[in-house]
Amino acid sequence: MNYWERSQLGGEVAWKTLAKASAANLPAGAKLLLRRGGSWTGRLAVTESGTAAAPIVIDAYGTGARPIVKGDGEACVDLAGNYVEVYNLQVGVDGDAGRCSWAGVKVRGDDNVVERNYITGAAAGVFIEEGTKYTAVTANEFVNNNHMSKNTPVPDNDDSGAFAILVHGDDSNIGWNTMKGSIADSHDYVLDGAAVEIFYGSRNRVHHNISIDNDTFTELGTYDDDADGITTGNVFEYNAIYGAKGRGGLVTRGPVHEDGRPEPNGPVFATAFNNNSVYLTNAVAEGVVCDAGCTNRHLSMSQNIVYAAKKSAYSESGFTDNHRNVFSGGQYQMPHSPDSKYADPRFDPAGPLRLRAGSPAIGLGVTKFNDLDLAGVAVGKDGAIEAGAYEY
Repeated sequence: MNYWERSQLGGEVAWKTLAKASAANLPAGAKLLLRRGGSWTGRLAVTESGTAAAPIVIDAYGTGARPIVKGDGEACVDLAGNYVEVYNLQVGVDGDAGRCSWAGVKVRGDDNVVERNYITGAAAGVFIEEGTKYTAVTANEFVNNNHMSKNTPVPDNDDSGAFAILVHGDDSNIGWNTMKGSIADSHDYVLDGAAVEIFYGSRNRVHHNISIDNDTFTELGTYDDDADGITTGNVFEYNAIYGAKGRGGLVTRGPVHEDGRPEPNGPVFATAFNNNSVYLTNAVAEGVVCDAGCTNRHLSMSQNIVYAAKKSAYSESGFTDNHRNVFSGGQYQMPHSPDSKYADPRFDPAGPLRLRAGSPAIGLGVTKFNDLDLAGVAVGKDGAIEAGAYEY
C-alpha cells in the first residue's frame, strides 16, 4: 500500500492506489513513501511543488525489493511540479506486460531530482521535457530501456526510442549513473538507441556515467521548432563507454554537409567532450563523429581515450580543437592533432577501461576538468593528469 507522511500536518495518511496519491494536494515538504516489495500499475503524478528548503519527496520504506511503479502508456512517474525528488523506486518492467511505454519518469517541472532508482523497459527511461531546467538524474541504474516508440518502414527517417535518458531540457546534471542495453531493432537505422540523447537541450552536464552495450552513448541535435533557437554548451566528462554491441560514442553535427545538403538536425554548438574513455569493439563502431561542416564552434575534445573498431574519429577539415587525446582502432579521419597520441591505450583486461603501465594516456593531460575521476579518485593526486575517465 502507499504510505504518506505529511510532516507539516502532524499526521499520516495511507492510500492503496496511485490515482488517490496523484489526486492529493501535497504541501511542500510532504513525503510519499511506497512500501518495499509492493507493486502498483498506472501513473504516479505529482503536480504540486516543493521548495528548495522543503522538497516533495517520493521514496521507499520497509525492507525488501524496491517498490515497483509500472504499466502506463505515457509516464509511470510524472513530475509536473518543481522541487520534487524521487528515490529508490523500480520504474517499469523489462517486458511488454507492464512496461512504461513512453517514459519511465517524465520531468516537466524545474529543480527536480531522480536518484538511486532502477529504471527499465521504457522508450525513454527518463525524459526531460523542453523548457525544463535544473534536473538532477544521479546514481540510477538504467537497464534495457529498449522499447521503440516509433518503428515503421515509411517514412524512412522517423524511428525513435530506446533511450536511457532523453534530454530536451536545459542545465541538467546527469552523473554517476549506469546505463545498459538501450539498443533496439529499427526499420530506418537497423539499430537505434542511446544512453543519453540530447535534442533541443543546452548546458547539460553529463559526467561520471558508465555506458555498456547501448547503441550510441550520445547523439546531439536540434530541429527547426527549437523554442530558444539553439542547442549549445553540453558537456561530457569522465564517462566510460564500452560493450560489444555499441556502435557509437559521440555523434554531433554542424549546419551543412560537404555536398551542400542542409543538416536537418544541426547545427549543435559548443559541445565539450573531455576525459572520456571509449572502447567499442563492434566491427561497425565509430568513436567520435562530428560531420556536416563541423568546426571548432561545434565541438571541442580533450584528454579522451577513443578506441573504435571501424573508425576512431571523423570530422571535416574545419575542426581542430582536438588536444591530448589517445586514438586507436580503425580509421582516424580528423585533422592531425600534434599533441595527441595514435597508439594502443593499454587498457587493463582485469578492470574495464583502467590503464596499465606504459599507457600513452598516463600523464598526457594538462587540464583538471573535474576533481574526481570515474572511480572517485582525486584527479592529479600524484602530480600528473591522465587522459580518459580513470587516473592510473
